[in-house]
Amino acid sequence: MNSQGQHNAHGDEVGESIVMPVPTAAPLVLSLGATLLAAGIVTNLVLSALGAVVLLWGVAVWVLQLLPGRGEHEHALVAMEMRPQPIAKAIIAVAPRPTSFIRRMQVPAQIHPYSSSVWGGIVGGIAMSGVALAYGVVSGRGIWYPVNLLAAMLMPAFATADNAELERFDGTALALGLVIHGMVSAGAGLIYGMLLPTLPRWPALWGGIVAPLLWTGGVYSFMGVLNPVMNARVDWPWFVASQVVYGLTAGFVVVHSKTVSVGQTGRGSGNETGSPPR
Repeated sequence: MNSQGQHNAHGDEVGESIVMPVPTAAPLVLSLGATLLAAGIVTNLVLSALGAVVLLWGVAVWVLQLLPGRGEHEHALVAMEMRPQPIAKAIIAVAPRPTSFIRRMQVPAQIHPYSSSVWGGIVGGIAMSGVALAYGVVSGRGIWYPVNLLAAMLMPAFATADNAELERFDGTALALGLVIHGMVSAGAGLIYGMLLPTLPRWPALWGGIVAPLLWTGGVYSFMGVLNPVMNARVDWPWFVASQVVYGLTAGFVVVHSKTVSVGQTGRGSGNETGSPPR
């Protein structure tokens, strides 16, 4: 900062000045070049080449403007009376809230217990297993075929197995299949229980049709990564049917379970402690 007889842009003398960087658009040009360079990697390398040129141009302009004697200028400060003044403290007395004040309610006020959600998921998983086993019988590949396809997610030995090997009974595959299927079914049921009360009308439609179709779309996208063996052999109509059966069964169990009040922080709730339902 300088206080030795500085003048502003209009020739008026001011008391103080400050050294500031010269205004430049070089950073914006550099950013544009970097954006084009990155976008070209996933679209067209010609765009990346253009971005590289723009980026280098932005760097060159910026560096040239920072050379000694060119990158700074004296900026005159306004008069002291025109500068922002310190903010005066103000102490305001706030009246405490009355004890009868009702805080904002948590919505939904009634939800299904976590236990019923997990139980609904397990029952839905059993129903879905029936569809999978029916597929094995109808397709002629046997009931162990869908079990082994599911277990292939954690069994590298099945990566190179042919259909004949996948149709045989394997104790390890059965144990892994039961664990995977049980955990996924119970977890999905828990999510069901949390989401269904927040959805609009027709829970059977949301839980039995819409939700299975949505997660089937997600599974379809990642099946090649999660389980390449199943991805290469899965029968998608049967797969969708099993998901719908799961959704309808789990939704039926969850919807028909007794709801409990969500803990509210204010007056008028059934659970004043705010603890989650079990």
